[in-house]
Amino acid sequence: MGIALVNKNSIYNGIATPRERTSEHRGRVNLPSGTVVVSADNHWSFVDDIFYERFPAHLRDRAPRAVNDDGAFIFHVDGKSLFTRTVSNILRTHDSVPGNHRMEQRIKDMDAEGVRKEIVFGNAIGAFYAYPDLEVREWVFRIYNQYMSELQQQAPGRFYGVGLINYWEPERTAESIAELKKLGLKTFLIPMNPYGAERKSLSYGDESMNPMWQAIEDSGMPLCFHVGEFALDGPGGVGLGLFQTFGPFRKNFGELVFAGIFDRHPNLRVVFVEADLNWIPGALQNAEVLYEVYNKIFEPQLKHRPSYYWHNNCYATFMSDPIGLKMLDIIGADRVMWTQDYPHPESLYGCNWSAIQELMDHVPSEDDVRKILGGTALELFNL
Repeated sequence: MGIALVNKNSIYNGIATPRERTSEHRGRVNLPSGTVVVSADNHWSFVDDIFYERFPAHLRDRAPRAVNDDGAFIFHVDGKSLFTRTVSNILRTHDSVPGNHRMEQRIKDMDAEGVRKEIVFGNAIGAFYAYPDLEVREWVFRIYNQYMSELQQQAPGRFYGVGLINYWEPERTAESIAELKKLGLKTFLIPMNPYGAERKSLSYGDESMNPMWQAIEDSGMPLCFHVGEFALDGPGGVGLGLFQTFGPFRKNFGELVFAGIFDRHPNLRVVFVEADLNWIPGALQNAEVLYEVYNKIFEPQLKHRPSYYWHNNCYATFMSDPIGLKMLDIIGADRVMWTQDYPHPESLYGCNWSAIQELMDHVPSEDDVRKILGGTALELFNL
């Protein structure tokens, strides 16, 4: 009996590592008139030792240092890496791409691949999401935001850095967001799995987090969750870690819905980044069944059905997801944003135009194509 391949014509078939790729020629790809292509998820690596000199003098001996570890740009504290061998090996696949840390080359790559604007997340900064020294963590976040703002000024109207906020002290989140806004950043990230002091696990649904959610809602800025918090060593570590990484968002969507966060803060706008689209219909189907069966004993009681919150508060990004696009009627064309994910191994760097054509082949409406390729991102992130 033959095996039915999920996508035997995938644009990833035979793709080279990012270091070996070059930009793809546009060929005969014809975008709908008025399309502004925005990648809602690209990346930048830190080759500059940005933290040490900017840290307060009394903390400088605890500041992380940027280190080039045989092509992986990582952070050391007290001379020791914050990364496992698996993570360093993954970073080596793409960190040395010139446009990943040089703005001039980056803009050339964006121009060649048709990307006019990009939302940019920092590579490797996730090492500090659960960092136990909260004073160091706060200064890392603040300096990171300053640095992303400086990069943004190097490419005005093209490069938009994603900031980080203080989520472990909810009463200070508003102050953190105000500082980020002054820097000109358009959005920010909080981790999927939050931790406080000494790696104590926090719950976003806990009442103590309400000041954080209120500050985010009051800011009017969209909030991002981004994959990348799983990394495993040992046999199968790369595959298993990445397999978990790209399927993580049921937990966060469930918290927002079932813990009543969306009900208490109905103007929140949340973006689930880099897990594609195909997880959404299954998650919504299961959530709707749970609502039908258990809604009378939910605590708190929901004001709406789970699908309501998806279509009013949520967005997701994708790169190449033919299966997800086949279910776009369930997901909503106004809920999804295309991304290039430059320059990660699973990114579309080097096959960008093929991926854009793939999208257009699956989406017959030119209005929807314009939204997905950039229109929704322009509006959501106020670009």
